[in-house]
Amino acid sequence: MLVRFKALLLYTIVLISVLACNPFAPGLDEISIDRNKLLGDRSTLTGFFSWFRNAYELRDSTLYGQIISNDFRFTFLDFSKNVETYWDRDVEMKTTHNMFRNVKQASLQWNNFVYADTSLSDTVASVERYFNITIIQDDQNIYRGTGSARLLLKRKAKGEPWRIAAWYDRSDF
Repeated sequence: MLVRFKALLLYTIVLISVLACNPFAPGLDEISIDRNKLLGDRSTLTGFFSWFRNAYELRDSTLYGQIISNDFRFTFLDFSKNVETYWDRDVEMKTTHNMFRNVKQASLQWNNFVYADTSLSDTVASVERYFNITIIQDDQNIYRGTGSARLLLKRKAKGEPWRIAAWYDRSDF
């Protein structure tokens, strides 16, 4: 009886081991992924703009929110009224979240720098850069725009991630 019990126990253990093993499943990577290398290192201007592009193209407001400072201000010229209009971080995050949720695809291409001045401080940068943007809402509604974004970037200390404190939009979008 004891021999039968041991044989049954051994058979059960082997069966569980075989059933738990999936020969078609890939193995786990031992290497951890550095999201700064994947999405962009926000402590550099180049990495900051990569992160910005990736947040838009992934339509991820959580990623996007990480580059918007608490004292953020977005300004644009309302051509129809010929006045500058602005909003704060809360409106920016709500507007961007709704856009990301209601479009099929967003494509953002950063082009030439008009200027990038980091000479005054390690914690403040003034940058203007050209961009092309395409927003695909559905098959009939595709919006394309070009322009430049004049940004005031801030960070707490050298080596910390950049965040947008002010954005003056100079686009035709």
